[in-house]
Amino acid sequence: MLNVREWGTGPKTAVLVHGILSDSGCWWRVGPDLASRGYRVVAVDLPGHGRSAPMPDATVERMADEVARAVPSEVDLAVAHSMGSFILGAALTPRRVVYVDAPTGASHRIPEEAVRATYEKARSKRTLEALADKHPEWDVFDREAEAAAAKHFDVETAVALLVNAGGRDYTPAQRGVVIRAEGSRFVPEDTPGAVTIKGADHHVWYGHHDEFMAAVCDETEVASNK
Repeated sequence: MLNVREWGTGPKTAVLVHGILSDSGCWWRVGPDLASRGYRVVAVDLPGHGRSAPMPDATVERMADEVARAVPSEVDLAVAHSMGSFILGAALTPRRVVYVDAPTGASHRIPEEAVRATYEKARSKRTLEALADKHPEWDVFDREAEAAAAKHFDVETAVALLVNAGGRDYTPAQRGVVIRAEGSRFVPEDTPGAVTIKGADHHVWYGHHDEFMAAVCDETEVASNK
């Protein structure tokens, strides 16, 4: 069973799915904000991330099955970041979904050793010092969340997942809100309806919480919580 983190006890349900190398701690500010808007918020640690066990035979489908077992069956809002959108799309059909700087189209085929080297290097660079140097605009708690996640990140789970997914198109069938970073490597600037958060990088909400939440929440919710 996946480890989950929860905020709030409201009548609506929100599910948050992180991307590779992060964990549920990345939603430390988003979760409580959604809870204040009437949601019971459930954020998962995907296999091999956070407090969830590694999955050496990981696939999108296996991870999706674990997510579906760990969260409520009826979901009003789901927010998925990066590769987490593939897993969300295979796991749930929420009433409303937000995709955050998520790749679309067929994933690239990358040799296993190249994937392993990439994520071993990435994990080693997720220290508080390195993150402060690279992302001075992030809140200190943003940097702490990413540094903590790196300590628990299982490289072999990510390797299995990405090698299996290579060449396959996991673009979610369900349409939703698309939020992209400025200069995103994954979401083209001309994507219809996409919301660009100026100055944001791949972790769009870090350092840009208010703009991010305005894009996540519809006008009715915003108005009702003023």
